[in-house]
Amino acid sequence: MNNQETDELRSALAQLRFLKGNMRHVLAWPLLCIGTAVLAWVLTLSHLASEERRMHDAALLDAQALARSYAEQLSRSVEQIDQITLNLAYHWKRSGGAMRLEEQAGQGLFPDHPDLSIAIYDRNGRLLTSLLAAQRRVDIVDRHYFQAHRDGQVAGLHIESVQSSRMTGRPTVIFSRTLTDDAGRFNGLLYVAVPPAFLASFYDKAAHGANDVMAVVSKQGDFIAARTGSNLADPGTLARRPVVFPAAQGSRVVAGQEFIDQRPRIVAWDSLAHYPLVSVVALSEEDIHLPFMAQKRSYINMASGASLLLLVAAALGSVLSGRLVWRKHQAAAIADTYRLAIEGAREGFFMARALYGKQRNITDFVLENCNEQGARMLGYRRSDLLDVRFSQIYQGRQLAKVMSIFITAMEAGFREDEFRQVHNGRINWMHRRLVRSGDGVAITLRDISEAKAHEQALETLGNTDALTALNNRHWLTSYLPAALADARRQDARLAVLYLDLDDFKDVNNTMGHDAGDDVLRQAGQRIQSVLRPGDHVVRLGGDEFTVLLSRVDARDDAVRVAARILDVLEAPFQVRGGFAPKVRASVGISLYPDDGGSAEALLKHADTAMYAAKNEGKARYAFYTPELTEEIVRRVSNESALRRAIEDRQFLLYYQPRVNAANGELLSMEALVRWAHPERGMVPPLEFIPLAEQTGLIIDIGRLVIEQACAQMAAWQARGLRVVPVSVNVSPAQFAQSSLKEVIAEAIARHRIRASLLEIEITESCMMQDSDRVAADIAAVKALGVRISVDDFGTGYSSLSQLQRLDLDVLKVDRAFTQALDGGKQGEAFFMTIVSMAHILDMQVVAEGVETLEQLKILQTLGCNEVQGYFISRPVPAVQAEAFMVQRYFQLQPENSLQPA
Repeated sequence: MNNQETDELRSALAQLRFLKGNMRHVLAWPLLCIGTAVLAWVLTLSHLASEERRMHDAALLDAQALARSYAEQLSRSVEQIDQITLNLAYHWKRSGGAMRLEEQAGQGLFPDHPDLSIAIYDRNGRLLTSLLAAQRRVDIVDRHYFQAHRDGQVAGLHIESVQSSRMTGRPTVIFSRTLTDDAGRFNGLLYVAVPPAFLASFYDKAAHGANDVMAVVSKQGDFIAARTGSNLADPGTLARRPVVFPAAQGSRVVAGQEFIDQRPRIVAWDSLAHYPLVSVVALSEEDIHLPFMAQKRSYINMASGASLLLLVAAALGSVLSGRLVWRKHQAAAIADTYRLAIEGAREGFFMARALYGKQRNITDFVLENCNEQGARMLGYRRSDLLDVRFSQIYQGRQLAKVMSIFITAMEAGFREDEFRQVHNGRINWMHRRLVRSGDGVAITLRDISEAKAHEQALETLGNTDALTALNNRHWLTSYLPAALADARRQDARLAVLYLDLDDFKDVNNTMGHDAGDDVLRQAGQRIQSVLRPGDHVVRLGGDEFTVLLSRVDARDDAVRVAARILDVLEAPFQVRGGFAPKVRASVGISLYPDDGGSAEALLKHADTAMYAAKNEGKARYAFYTPELTEEIVRRVSNESALRRAIEDRQFLLYYQPRVNAANGELLSMEALVRWAHPERGMVPPLEFIPLAEQTGLIIDIGRLVIEQACAQMAAWQARGLRVVPVSVNVSPAQFAQSSLKEVIAEAIARHRIRASLLEIEITESCMMQDSDRVAADIAAVKALGVRISVDDFGTGYSSLSQLQRLDLDVLKVDRAFTQALDGGKQGEAFFMTIVSMAHILDMQVVAEGVETLEQLKILQTLGCNEVQGYFISRPVPAVQAEAFMVQRYFQLQPENSLQPA
């Protein structure tokens, strides 16, 4: 207020004091009556104020208890769904993708809820199995949650609220979990959908007021489900602004202007411990105060009646004194209320009056009032700011900026913004709200530094890879398009390098995932150490990295960086367990604008070039060319043809005999798969097995080979032929599947053959997987009566301790050691060592690749049990293989060949 108004108030107060002092003796009895009435009113109002505070505190505690109780119930509901997804993911992986939800539901494994929807989708968003048939017509590939799983942005259970389900047309809350293949790659997702009411089905007290709300929201403030009072229709749009939770739990009073219906509420919240959800309770102060208002009216009526009696008794003369006392009491109450409101608040309050020039334009503002909190926010004391003009605080461009903001608020009537302030070397963020009030502006300041810091921390967390602390895929999707836009404006060039660590999975398989994590961290640090200022390295996921080169004047710039990366990765990595693996990288390079104008095109082409570098021998770099895309197309075409071959059963089995090394007796045969292509003819394994292993189709092919081998033995057996055991190769991917035992058992039972007629050949890489699990899997297969042999022994990393620990039957020595027998005593000594070791472990030894009589004679002297190779016979179709079984054994002839005895 101005000086004139201050003087008027002081004068009025002085007059009151004068009247009171002069009328004390004249109006003693009326004053006593009025004092009694005043005392009654003070006691009444004090009691009401105490009751109001008690009711308000009780409401806060009630809201906190409700929020905590709902959080506990919600945790149990979400945990139940989480357990369902974990259980399904486990059984899905264990079944090798063969599990069907309809069978699981028939066994009562899911909660009996009519609106519960459970489904499993593959990596392409296609439905594989579900509980509701109608879901077979729903496509989810464009849904945010599917893309988040597919892009590796999700770890654990993902929760998302969908405004309208494509299947039911109603709002749906979707829980999903990533399915991965054995290499840790995205292989689909588990999908559990419930209506919001499933999460809002808490007890009746949850919404006991007509304007109350209990809701569940995400930690980002997204509305999911609620239960409301009768006056509220859509709780999702009740708040004017997004919900922000400054702490994990808490409660506060929220003013009415924060809600659409203008009703102030007590808001309490409680975050779930293990899930990104928050239970929120909003109790209407209007509903809370209904009992109090009735009590207040009763007390007021009683006090009013007593005052009326006192006033009548005090006669007309006491009316004037009563009015003066009452006005004084009101003035004191208003002053106290105002002082408590502005001085006890956490926000800063200011009143600024506009000063006008001769042209009625605003020339300045003067601060007429503020609280101490607001003054401290600006770095002043309250006394230093009162009656101070803006032009005395700000200068130059800062004054012009502040004046523009306040003039805009005066013209529009309202303005809200945020600004950064540096005070005592500390950067603070302030939220400012300006509302026009007459010829001035009312200003509210709130310190939002903690919220800004939390927002920055979340942004950093969302853009950082947790393992390597490098930028992640999410950061890349926002940064690369902006970098391309800058390069386009400046007519500049940039490069994208796509890196994949060569043979990284061998580290995980042989040394464990902890060692693999060490390699990934060190690799990221090494790559970053050789980059230029302004370049960036990103971990996309798994063992894949991307490097962005912001300034590329010529291809040689990208070559130099790629060469430095390859060079720095040459040194062995020191990892946990004392291992020192050597892991190098293949690098693909794409250039802007030569190889594409979008982020998607550059990443895709760099990825294509990386695969070209791998195909050329790994540990090198390659630039993208259009011909590489054609090669990818050919590879996709071959993969499609291979899938059709599996569907049409285009595979045939050839058989190669294994004979007794001492007398040539036929002991068993190995089944070797061939692809009978309808156009290309017979395709040898070396042309399609690598592709089958890369695409995972080797599992289906392996299942067909086991089936066909058992069927062929059953056919021979039905014709009365002397059937010998047949060995079948099993890939590491197929062996890693827990369903291998079931596949073998079903094939043996279906064709009614003895289990001893089937032998499974595994590679050394199978033995290098999880040792305990491998031992259990081998024991499970052998329990069927099936023998197990190690194929191509000597080419991997297996050790004597592994052979001793695993219960294996046959050791097939790689052909390289057989060929080394022609090199002299050293080769013989090495082979003899293998034979001795195997015999000590009670294992039979088979020499592969025997091609000459001389090799056979040496193997006989070394004690080798069986021989296999072209010297005995090439692999032949089943019809020709019958000739092996007609004669019981073979013997050596002088012309250095094997003939039937």
